[in-house]
Amino acid sequence: MSHQDGVYRMLTFGVDELYTKQTIDAGNRVKNQLNSKLSDVSFEFQGSVMTNTHIKGYSDIDLLTITEKFYTFDREGINKSLNQTDVYFKYNQNQINTLKNVLNGGGYTNALTDLRELRLDCEETLDSVYSYVDTSRPKSIEVELTNPNRKVDVVIASWFQDTNYYINSNIVNKAIQVFYKGNIPAYDRKLDADYPFMRIKLLNDKDSIVNGRLKRMIRFLKTLKSDADQDIKLSSFDINAILFDIDTKQYHNKSYLELVPIAYEQLKKIANNYSYRYNLQSLDKREYIFRKDDRITEDVEKTGFLKILISEVEYIINELNSLKRLIA
Repeated sequence: MSHQDGVYRMLTFGVDELYTKQTIDAGNRVKNQLNSKLSDVSFEFQGSVMTNTHIKGYSDIDLLTITEKFYTFDREGINKSLNQTDVYFKYNQNQINTLKNVLNGGGYTNALTDLRELRLDCEETLDSVYSYVDTSRPKSIEVELTNPNRKVDVVIASWFQDTNYYINSNIVNKAIQVFYKGNIPAYDRKLDADYPFMRIKLLNDKDSIVNGRLKRMIRFLKTLKSDADQDIKLSSFDINAILFDIDTKQYHNKSYLELVPIAYEQLKKIANNYSYRYNLQSLDKREYIFRKDDRITEDVEKTGFLKILISEVEYIINELNSLKRLIA
């Protein structure tokens, strides 16, 4: 197969339907095992499989295992919404009453205890069924199935509900807080609110505008990253944000091979423009891609990995240009 054919296949074909179905089946098998033993929980899938941006052999499926014993609401954010001077123009009286009623609700003091108990119950259940279960990770339990041969990451979480959720009552606006299991209970914590369902919707909606071209570019970069000789520590979360930020006018009518230089120019723009790189945000505008956890310090190491990915794309572009010259 020529390089041009290989690139074309990367940009044209996603993972085949059978492979994807088997991946989701693996997630459902784990879910069914947990559901048969646990109570007061709900389950949701998240990650690249849910947006069809996964690649063969490198994409696991995340199974969110969410406690229904309690939820956390955004007290500060709801208070802020109600104290806006234009609150009666933004919300109707029923919506305002809903937000006020939320604030009148009491707090819950056993959240971390309940989450640790759920985590341990999941570990025990999975250990009794599967031969490979990795419980050493603080944020997830990795389960390896043999039939089908897939890995499933079980993520323990609780619901987090903000103003948008109470106004719109849609799961897209609902957030989760992942449970971080410490070495001892005193080090347990809930991570910051995360909005996976919103990001899934944003990516799917934008991709539909460009007839699949956004997801093709995402799979292309993820494939190059996974095949590279050097370790490129850019997550799917990062790559999604990098390509999502491109104006669709630049590529909505491009052929598949013409998407390669589009992705390349975006990577170079980020690498060469400090201000753009420093301010690049996630799809839901809640995180900065090239800043550390303090949201201030630039993540210089990640920029270095970006440059490695640029060199991988440059190689492909040079190969494509060489083939064009030979044909000409």
